[in-house]
Formats: sequence, structure tokens, C-alpha cells
Amino acid sequence: MKRTLLLAAIALVFMALPKVSLGQASFSHSLGAAYYVSTSTVITENYESTSTIGSPAILYSPRINMVELGREMTVSVGTHLGLGFMLDTNSGSASFAMDLPVVAEINFGHGAHADTRSSVGGYAGVGFGINRLGGGSNFEGVSTNKASGPVLNGGVRALINGVPVGFRLSYLLNMEEGGNVAGIGAFYTFGFR
Repeated sequence: MKRTLLLAAIALVFMALPKVSLGQASFSHSLGAAYYVSTSTVITENYESTSTIGSPAILYSPRINMVELGREMTVSVGTHLGLGFMLDTNSGSASFAMDLPVVAEINFGHGAHADTRSSVGGYAGVGFGINRLGGGSNFEGVSTNKASGPVLNGGVRALINGVPVGFRLSYLLNMEEGGNVAGIGAFYTFGFR
């Protein structure tokens, strides 16, 4: 029985091998906007409480496609770097965001690599991320959240009226004190038309 399973596994590897390309790695990247939200502890002179904190950011997502799994699928390593700062002079409030995940992703369909022909695609990935969110105002005190831990992310890429765009969701499971971090973003992918 064990020998039959071993032979079946070897045959499966040899059948799948022609579909896997370990050739040249390819680079792709996208640019867009994101919003990150988490719970945090608010500290003022009089009290300490938990609140929700969020901030907008600019999103830059470079990746290297390491393995091609057929014509419409790749495995990549990359990041979705988010940096942002917002200042409201009317209310005296400000917020900042820094999001740095390193993820391994499987990409399929549109945007998987330069030779795909699909008009719709997507990706899903896991990795490790670091996130810092902060904010405050003259009336509410200062609120911050330091987060690091496993991150899950995924999204959809599509060619809409000839423009390569995408939508991203992420969730960081915080291993430090503070809340988990959720992110949402929209982006333009360079080099795919």
C-alpha cells in the first residue's frame, strides 16, 4: 500500500512539473489608497478608555513573481506598504498610519503576470506585518495602536474600461497589546492593459 501511494505521488509530481515554471522572476507593482482601522487605548489626564482609531494612507504594492503555475497563476513575495498622515486644522485632530506586511501570495487571472489574458483575477496571501496607527485631537487626547503579527490579505484585480484596477482587504492579528488591524484599499496596477 505504501509503495503504491509513493508511486502515485511521484507520478503526480511528474505530471504537474511541466506546468510549473521556475524560470525568470518577474516584477510588478501597484499604487493606490488605503484606510486602516483598529481599536486603541485613549489616555488623557482624567481617564483611560478604548476607542476606534483609523487613518488614510497611500498604498504601494511591489511584488516579485517567483513561480508560474501555468498560464494564469503565479506565486509571489511582496509587500503592501501603507503610509499616511492626516491633519484637520478646524478640529485640531491628526492621525497617522504605517503598515508594512511581508506576504507570500498566490495570484490568478488578470494581473498574475504580464502574459495573462483574463480581464478579472485576484490574489490571496499570508505573511507577517507591522502596523502603527495613531491619532489625537485637542479635545479627545492621544490614541495609538502598535501591532505586529500574522497578516491575511486578498483582493480582486480587473480590467475596467481598459484600466487595470484592484481592490484589497487585509487583517492583521495583533500579537502585542492593542487591537487587530483591518485594512481596505483600491489601487492601479502598472504594466497590465
